[in-house]
Amino acid sequence: MFNETDSNNPGWLEEFEQLANDQLGQGSSCPQVHPVIERWLNKLLDSDPPESRDSVAQAMACLSTEILYNAPPELVDTLLKTVTEDDLALWIEHVLLVGRAFEISLHNGELDDL
Repeated sequence: MFNETDSNNPGWLEEFEQLANDQLGQGSSCPQVHPVIERWLNKLLDSDPPESRDSVAQAMACLSTEILYNAPPELVDTLLKTVTEDDLALWIEHVLLVGRAFEISLHNGELDDL
């Protein structure tokens, strides 16, 4: 994913990349999985987000803020040169919402093709 000599390499991602590589091993099924996920995401983006109680929506917003405040400072500082803190928190909330929708789809069988 990232070249070690790449000046844009966020070092904290290396741990997650290595974990993914260790878990997937050789012969990753990404070419088979990626189209399924891409179709699922496009369908999600063309629809309404999963319904949530007001308290869950509020908790997601709070979690987004906590993630932002606990992110590596060098990452946040770099991003804040381009976007506002509110926009960054909203993007984090969007990522969490996609993750929540993904989990729901896994549980309801929508992604059984994986």
